[in-house]
Amino acid sequence: MIKEIAFTAYPAADVAKLRKWYEDTLGLKFSGPYVEEGVEKYNEANVGGGYFSVMTHEWIERDPGSASGVVFEVDDIDKTVADLRGKGVQIDDPYATPVCKIASFDDPEGNKVSLHQVTVPH
Repeated sequence: MIKEIAFTAYPAADVAKLRKWYEDTLGLKFSGPYVEEGVEKYNEANVGGGYFSVMTHEWIERDPGSASGVVFEVDDIDKTVADLRGKGVQIDDPYATPVCKIASFDDPEGNKVSLHQVTVPH
């Protein structure tokens, strides 16, 4: 029935501005905008085997700041947290679980983003 996750979409009031933030802050590489009437409505970045996208909140029918499901895998969460803090991102201290470390922050539109580092392969 379900084969894979096609993409995750985060709602944005200003897709171009939020996309630029993800490019500049997290280093994501977006494939190119879908534009209507001169306004960027959608864009996606390939991450591993899937896609992370930002989409106008009218299309996704969710308010900006209401998303909270994306968790990006990183190699070194402590270094990544330090790098993000250096860019002015207010991010929680990483916390450990029995199999990983996680830290979270909000993007400029208020959507929750988390970082994840596996500490015990499973």
